[in-house]
Amino acid sequence: MGILDVQREQTDYFAYYRMGRHSSWSRQKRRDAIRNLEFPRRRPARWPGFGPPPPNPGRNTFREPAPYRKSQEDEKKEGPSMGVQRRARRLERLLAQEGMRFEKVLGWGGFGMACLFDMPGRGGQGGGEKVVVKIELEGRDTIEKERRNYELMRDAHHVLHMYNLAAEEAIEESDLAAGGLFLEFMERGTLEKWIVKMAKERKTFSDRALWTIFDCLASGLVALAYPGKKWRAEESAVNCESPLDTLVHFDIDPTNILVGGFGTFGQRNHSIAPIHKIGDLGLGEIFNFRARRETQRVWYARQSGKIYLYTPEQFTEEWDWHIAAPASEGAPTAGNYRESMNIWQMGWTMYALITLCWPNEKKEPFVWASRVFDRTVRDATYGGDLMYSGRYDDTDRDLRRLVAQCLYHSPLSRPTLRELEVHIKDKMRTRLDKSEEDARAWAKRFYGEPERRRPAPPPAPPARERWNMGAHPLNRFGGAARARFGKVFSNESILDLERVRRRRADEDHRPVIRRQPQPRRFWRD
Repeated sequence: MGILDVQREQTDYFAYYRMGRHSSWSRQKRRDAIRNLEFPRRRPARWPGFGPPPPNPGRNTFREPAPYRKSQEDEKKEGPSMGVQRRARRLERLLAQEGMRFEKVLGWGGFGMACLFDMPGRGGQGGGEKVVVKIELEGRDTIEKERRNYELMRDAHHVLHMYNLAAEEAIEESDLAAGGLFLEFMERGTLEKWIVKMAKERKTFSDRALWTIFDCLASGLVALAYPGKKWRAEESAVNCESPLDTLVHFDIDPTNILVGGFGTFGQRNHSIAPIHKIGDLGLGEIFNFRARRETQRVWYARQSGKIYLYTPEQFTEEWDWHIAAPASEGAPTAGNYRESMNIWQMGWTMYALITLCWPNEKKEPFVWASRVFDRTVRDATYGGDLMYSGRYDDTDRDLRRLVAQCLYHSPLSRPTLRELEVHIKDKMRTRLDKSEEDARAWAKRFYGEPERRRPAPPPAPPARERWNMGAHPLNRFGGAARARFGKVFSNESILDLERVRRRRADEDHRPVIRRQPQPRRFWRD
């Protein structure tokens, strides 16, 4: 299929999408209509934009969204398929050779699966650190792409950490497609799970909890906007230049926000709500000024991500007038993949936290004028019901207004990362609906008791007698396979890990997993 065929097909599909009828679209049934489609459009000369807003917006202006009733975890309680179970058993046997104990399958899908393993503690016993092993079920190279993205985020505090495990020649020699990823385990699961729990209890998140979670997620957006940056302290866009090479996630939603524990991470204490981190970077791509002007790359990325999470940069009718990359022809919205796309998808995540609902199948633009910090903006927002439906008036108005601004149609109308951070910090300094003591008590009841910090372990044995799994990527192993997984008791990898350990000894927030040495094996080269 040539690029022109792709453009015609996408133009027809997104016409259905904007009407809320994408589930009824069929390539086969629409084949003749796609072939005869006028593309690019000539009349009118350009996209006319949105019409005026309704005169008296109210509850009946906006369709009520469908509430969350069950999470992906609920849908998968019947257990994985036989094919997934076979792969899990095979992975269990492979990693058992290295003393890792299989616990359960966390999730699976069309591209891969994730399993939870327990690393042995001191003395070779259980009760050590937990690690998530993610493998590909089909050879689509998504794991390798995700690995590169995690390496760019290795110094971020609010993006999931990837470990580099100096082991697993067994995996190197197996037929598990493209190896696997060793990821940080977030003990409280996905954010979607907690939204569903709150919806079932018929309650709502407190304003202080919502602002705290928003603060966490905004820090993750800053990390995505500056890939490769070394964040010694908290992620902050206040003293940074405008981002140039942004990692556009394409898939930020409650199923890809992971909830961890309470405590201190970096320089921030998470006592009111546990830490939230952005995960699943498999669809992420770096887009800069040049990439946004590459016709094929921009068009092929138009359908990246979940259908209900497509952004205005992907579904806007503005595409119909452009046969090249829209940004190269001056389009303000279409194809402008930058950090504002991440802000829009994070806006939908906050919308779900406020409403405890899914977004409607048909996006409803509502032209709305508001003051975005020091500028007045008049644009269509997809969060108009937050302000005018009357259903969510119990939630802080400033929060609802900021989320609605994040859902503006045009990227230039949305708050910048710097504006977002400043507004959130200023708001959290003011008096909210609950005191910090009340908020902590609520968090303990809702999320469960914060886990007590483990006592400090005894001094580690010498480097040559320890298998260290650190968060900082290693540089030298030799060979493409070893560059991914290393080799058990490799002198070179142990020395590298020892240098990493000394250089980062002052960063106690970074998870490091150690285990006692196993009987030495003799590996063939």
